[in-house]
Amino acid sequence: MNNNKNLTTEEIFALAVQNHQKNNLKVAENFYNEILKTNPNHFESIYYLGILLAQTKRFDLAKTLLRKAIKIKNNKEIPFSLKNSKRNILYIEAHNNLANVLKELGEHQQAISYYEKAIQIQPNYADAHYNLGVILKELGEHQKAISCYEKAIEIKPNYAEAYNNLGNIQKELGKLTETILSYKKAIEIKPNYAEAYNNLGITFKELGEHQQAISYYKKAIQIEPDNLTSHWLSMNIFPVIYKNLKEIDHYRKRFENGIKKINQLLDTESQYTKKQLINAINSSTNFFLHYQGRDVLELQQHYAHLIERITQKIYQEFHKERKKNISSQYMKIGFVSSFFWDHTVSKLFKNWALKLDQKYFKRFVYYVDNKFDHITNEIKQHVDHFFSHTDVDQLINQISQDNLDVLIYLDIGMRPIIQILSSLRLAPIQCNTWGHPVTSGFKNIDYYFSSELMEGQNSQKHYSEKLITLPGLGINYDSPNLSNIKKPNILNKSNATIFLNLQSLFKLLPQDDHIYLDILKKHSNCCFWFIRGRKNSVTSIFKERISKLFQKEGYAFEKYSYFHPRCNQEEFFGLIEESDIILDSFNWSGGNTSLEAISLNKPIVTCPSAFMRGRHTYGILKILDIEETIASSKKKYIEIAAKLAGDINFRNSIVNKIKNHKNKLFNDDKPVRFLEDVIRKKLL
Repeated sequence: MNNNKNLTTEEIFALAVQNHQKNNLKVAENFYNEILKTNPNHFESIYYLGILLAQTKRFDLAKTLLRKAIKIKNNKEIPFSLKNSKRNILYIEAHNNLANVLKELGEHQQAISYYEKAIQIQPNYADAHYNLGVILKELGEHQKAISCYEKAIEIKPNYAEAYNNLGNIQKELGKLTETILSYKKAIEIKPNYAEAYNNLGITFKELGEHQQAISYYKKAIQIEPDNLTSHWLSMNIFPVIYKNLKEIDHYRKRFENGIKKINQLLDTESQYTKKQLINAINSSTNFFLHYQGRDVLELQQHYAHLIERITQKIYQEFHKERKKNISSQYMKIGFVSSFFWDHTVSKLFKNWALKLDQKYFKRFVYYVDNKFDHITNEIKQHVDHFFSHTDVDQLINQISQDNLDVLIYLDIGMRPIIQILSSLRLAPIQCNTWGHPVTSGFKNIDYYFSSELMEGQNSQKHYSEKLITLPGLGINYDSPNLSNIKKPNILNKSNATIFLNLQSLFKLLPQDDHIYLDILKKHSNCCFWFIRGRKNSVTSIFKERISKLFQKEGYAFEKYSYFHPRCNQEEFFGLIEESDIILDSFNWSGGNTSLEAISLNKPIVTCPSAFMRGRHTYGILKILDIEETIASSKKKYIEIAAKLAGDINFRNSIVNKIKNHKNKLFNDDKPVRFLEDVIRKKLL
């Protein structure tokens, strides 16, 4: 800096700002520091250096400088009533930017106080209202966040980002009509707003309007051809309900091409930031690929390799082998899930964590969500360590620091953040299981814990992990609480035999639709009950698909079907109780729902597929020693269903078997003891 000794402070500051604006950050930093050596209270240099340090992720240093800037009494020199004073504006902005830094450091309450201070000084500071909305949204304060965004828009009507974020909250609250209007307003203000187009795509995907969603993703890609998130969202879109088998082939191929396209982008574009990469892989999963009824191993491996390729760029240190711990008195076992609440995954697997022998094991639970209920609290109270967070870096660091022996993922494939974690090596031994019953494809997942009754002799070929089968169903499942069953309000319920399908409509594929018509032809006095889809469009497509089949044979599907609204657990039990026979779905069998139906003594017809995800009910019936309702073909399935409907003695014999044997399904400790032995004697 010797060349600057004859320059005034103002001239050096001008050089600093000039280089700062040109992104010559190191040069700018040197100029700011040169000023502060001789003038340590130079407000502007302190402020802009604080901003520069925040830009370069040195948040602790940035916090110190921005706090110093705020403490300097420039207001003695220039009164705050002079609204257009440059220094006064910087002073207010210092509060806002210090709050941004505190937010990055996880000091949320401190951040909120500085945003509020900025607003107190300048009530019409739109950016502070907007930023306060961002942090309140992260903390789950949705209504307060909405008020902040609306205030920002009131002050600054063309605030596209505020409209976009307002749409994000409206979407979380299920207000999809308002959501669409907010995103479209953001685009009206800012026509090349790729993020808002992506968000519109996500919204229409949730509505089941996948073609509309694809069109918005295409628009985002036209605006920003290298936008990784747009390509990722587009790759992972599938119809919730397929209209025909050709659609399955089309979207399978489309997914494959999407993987190739993103690999090409990564080959040619090396300048993606960590934030861009994380935003992409944290935007969606290939969840609906798994419901096509076909082998997905190869596609899962291609998809997993793509995720691994990205996480190797940003988490290289977590792709290295981890040494096994041999000195600890206890074995440290971690469990990861997004569903440690009253959800199917926790019903099936929470007792793995709760009932491991504490003489040998320390149990660590990592909850990747912020929804808490009585199940969450039960788990939190009874395990040794409980950590809840939705930030991937916080989770990675915590799991790594806990120095586990074994890490077990209960559900890989349902939430994007889990696919990031499971691509890494965070423990010496890492395992998957059937909370989402599909192979992960990840190289860093070593074992897959399954059920001996749900796997066949050649099942290993469907897994990238090494398959380990546990006794029985492989789970310790609590007896369902049947004390508060609520009878559903169903008008015009006839005396017909009620066949109930308990599965989500997206599990029901076009090639299986004929079973309802074929059953009807064998037993005409019947009705088929289904659970409505989450969106009306999903239910409509399913109804239309089967109605066409019925019409060809001269039947009106509406006359023989009923779609019950989605409901709470108590009414769901009531719906089961009102039915006569449960029709298990092909290719993706009932697990938790079949256990609940058995607890209410309902006979179930099933036809096991080649994949474990189509063999849950098969395993349940094998434990009950009920072979009579296990079909070896669709033809046999139809015959069994018709026999249960028409032969009351046969049906009663099945019901009696259920009553006599159902307790074998519940509170079974053998799988947990076997799991302990596998970990202690085989894995470690």
